Amino acid sequence: MGDKLSVYRVAVASTDGLSVNQHYGRAEIFHIYYVDDNEGYDLLEKRQVIPVCMDGSHSQKAMQESVKAFADCRYLIASRIGSAAQQALSAEGITSMELPGPIDDAILRVWKYNQIQGLFN
Repeated sequence: MGDKLSVYRVAVASTDGLSVNQHYGRAEIFHIYYVDDNEGYDLLEKRQVIPVCMDGSHSQKAMQESVKAFADCRYLIASRIGSAAQQALSAEGITSMELPGPIDDAILRVWKYNQIQGLFN
């Protein structure tokens, strides 16, 4: 088991478990992965959430509730993430990234990003 910085969770907005293909605010399912930078990653769960985006808008309360659903995650990946959602996630210490495409590729990019962040901590 790695140190605290090398073990973390990543939430991925996906309809099929293969690709990052959902907008953060419209996603109903997030795949939660456990990542150990030294060992690899595994799917922990599929987490159902209430989409925060309704007809292109959202309430501040709904956004806060949405963010709380990912309090155990260090990163959140979606195909698109609006600036309000990025700010709300960041305020809770969650780094959000727009990485549409295969989940494997997205997690590899998060892994590389996390390695670089570790150099500065």
